[in-house]
Amino acid sequence: MQYLSCRLKALPLIALSLLFLVPAMAFQTANASTVSNGDFQSQSFSKVVDWYDYVRQYAANNNLPQPNATEHAYIYTNYVNVGGFQLFYAGLVNATHNGTFVTIPIQTFFEHFKTVGGKDAITASSFISLVSFNESNADPYPNSPDKTDTVYASFSLGVNLTTITGHKLPGYVATSQITPLTQVDSQHYTWGLKYTNLNAIWWKINPDPFIPTADLVTPRGFAQYNELSFNYALAIDPTSKTATLTTSYTLGRMTDLYILSPTPAIHLNAAGTYNLTGYQISNQNIYQFLQSRQMKLSIVLGNKAILAGTVSDKDDSGASVDNSNSTDVTHTAVNTDASDGDKIFRADFGVKSKYQLYNYTADSSENTASPYSVNVRTVNVNAWAGNHAFWFQNRFMGFLPLFVANVDPGLIQQAKAGLIDFTVSDYLYIISYPTWGGYKIVHDPDYTAFYTPASNVGLLTAIFLAVAVAAGVGGLFAFLFRKRRAAGIAVSGVGPTGPSPTQDPTPSGPTIPGR
Repeated sequence: MQYLSCRLKALPLIALSLLFLVPAMAFQTANASTVSNGDFQSQSFSKVVDWYDYVRQYAANNNLPQPNATEHAYIYTNYVNVGGFQLFYAGLVNATHNGTFVTIPIQTFFEHFKTVGGKDAITASSFISLVSFNESNADPYPNSPDKTDTVYASFSLGVNLTTITGHKLPGYVATSQITPLTQVDSQHYTWGLKYTNLNAIWWKINPDPFIPTADLVTPRGFAQYNELSFNYALAIDPTSKTATLTTSYTLGRMTDLYILSPTPAIHLNAAGTYNLTGYQISNQNIYQFLQSRQMKLSIVLGNKAILAGTVSDKDDSGASVDNSNSTDVTHTAVNTDASDGDKIFRADFGVKSKYQLYNYTADSSENTASPYSVNVRTVNVNAWAGNHAFWFQNRFMGFLPLFVANVDPGLIQQAKAGLIDFTVSDYLYIISYPTWGGYKIVHDPDYTAFYTPASNVGLLTAIFLAVAVAAGVGGLFAFLFRKRRAAGIAVSGVGPTGPSPTQDPTPSGPTIPGR
């Protein structure tokens, strides 16, 4: 078993094993490593970079507005390039918002390969947000959040809750611990990113397909999860011509919950209910509270594919899954294929239709798990993508084109010269865990790419990232939330149909209260 290097500039080697055991706030710009075009020609690399360094440099070189020098975004990046299949992973360790460090668990992985039919394909899959919800009596989509439910998006935006509540509440920075990229053998790799004591605000949203709304003025709650972990296992099989990434999500137990609205605010934990001065007002604990309110938990994810040709997304029955409808895919998979039937990508939920729930009240050691049925459905893109609650993720991940362009600006031109017409397919989906009660959940769906084995071509991977940028789908949220459309890459004599990678790197977001 071989551990791949995670090189961090200006840090002694002895510190590497300790770096990710300290709070994420310890990261500084001088600690970040760098990624260059040459890295993509290697079989693999693993680095932590400050994404904003690339944004600032690219903006300076192209006379664009630069982010404030105090803004940072530390990204854990992993890259695998084996036998004609390439994967690039990025996980947000932490970032700054208005000079304050916050932890928002954004995860994405890109894949590039030639399909079995010989077509160049690019895919991207991403974790977007935790969502808690309480269902209405007349629910069109049972056990899944929709516009008839009471829905809370759960992440931090750096709001000063002490100012709002008049009481000191926990901070926003979780402890982040990296599981190193490990080469198990020539065709198997593992890695992970774990957030410990993740604090997040509950923002009330309405995922209405026509008028999506969010109340970003009044935080409804503030929760602490003892863990949120993402563990990845990549298996590349040249015989079956598949590359399968198993993603294991661990949604840790909620240890504390502050209900901030309606007032008066209360604080719940495993011992009971308290006011914000610390006086116990009830014996009802956090788990009894969540169960009595019938709160359920979901995660929002997205997938996108780019191919030189027509692409479709369908479940195993052949039913179309696009960005404007809702389809139950709990016991099936979403298959992304070319128009001639050439397989591209498969997100399989049927093989893992159960999740494991660890009831802390029954077993405080959390060694005993019970299986429960998961619920998975594709959702209307505008209902979620159009919601301004996610403006921070949108703003931050929109910097990806500048990151790639700064690594090697020439790659953009090479991409333009090599590929002209693309069709972009995309869908969002929600995995729901109806039985929750605030307890720990573990679930692990599979994602499979169908590729043609070939010799390693590292430069092609860097080009495929540039292609994604030039196609106007580089940023994670811009990438995931763009409606299905034909996207062109500007070349000599061909008019551009996608935005330029040199667009303004600082899209605006709504004013955040309490700042």
